[in-house]
Amino acid sequence: MRIGVVVDSSCDLPRSYVEEHGIHVLPTVLEFGGKSYVDSRNPEETMGFFRRYISDRAIPARSTACSVDEIRDIFLNELVLAYDRVLVLSACAARSDTFQRATDASYGILQAYRERRELAGQSGSFSLRVLDSGTLCAGQGVLACQAVRLAGEHLPFEKLRRALRDDVRRTHCIVVPNDLYYLRNRGLGGAGGGVGRTGYALGRLADVKPLVEITSGGTKIVDRARGFAAAASTALERARDAIRRGLHAPVVTLSFGGDPRIVRDMPAYQDLEAHAAAQRVDLHLAVMSATMGVRLGPGALSAAWLEEPA
Repeated sequence: MRIGVVVDSSCDLPRSYVEEHGIHVLPTVLEFGGKSYVDSRNPEETMGFFRRYISDRAIPARSTACSVDEIRDIFLNELVLAYDRVLVLSACAARSDTFQRATDASYGILQAYRERRELAGQSGSFSLRVLDSGTLCAGQGVLACQAVRLAGEHLPFEKLRRALRDDVRRTHCIVVPNDLYYLRNRGLGGAGGGVGRTGYALGRLADVKPLVEITSGGTKIVDRARGFAAAASTALERARDAIRRGLHAPVVTLSFGGDPRIVRDMPAYQDLEAHAAAQRVDLHLAVMSATMGVRLGPGALSAAWLEEPA
């Protein structure tokens, strides 16, 4: 049975990993100053978006999911003949329209997919399920890695889907903004992006950065540190400590709103990398999507892993 894994463009994984494992990416629409672009997760294009548009606060910017009809066409034209079962891991439904639109699109292909498969001479049924990841950025990435791993173990599709659904509550995703303006004014879909007036004022006056956890559809500030370097180091140390305690799956994912070499030069990253290698944990560092960069700003960091609930 051919199983396909689909994510949307807010999912942060290296392009090489996405291509190696045949992960399909649902694009999102970026709007900068009234002009529309497609975020298809091309690293070079993404860096261009960060340089030209996202780093300039004066340019109005937002990201939106593709329409139901556009997603329906992607399902029919790219997935129905390539796979027998498809799992779509969407961005957090409380923070994005992708889950609802992909779900509506999945209902819209019920009759059409049968005709497509019959005309192509393909027998057997086709099934597509949409799962709310409850998270964003590297959090979606770690769940996608888990989906690939479980598919490689040839789990029955429904068992795989239920396992991933359970893994949503095991997902820890920490986001560290470099510039609180973006989180406060564009944010994660809630008032102030989880940063209140006091926290925003403190951030501006004393350069205090929050560590925001995005898990199971909710957000909360789990720590603070003075300066981005200290806050990023704290997030990376949390990932390292999770490896020490024991992960549910042997993978940690990271993303950065800029050149990943900046993260690789951090002592905390090098320490995390050494611990990951010693424990045979895969470590993936990607450029943060422009879709999330619009909301979190340039220089933001995200880190994620799967850990049993306390």
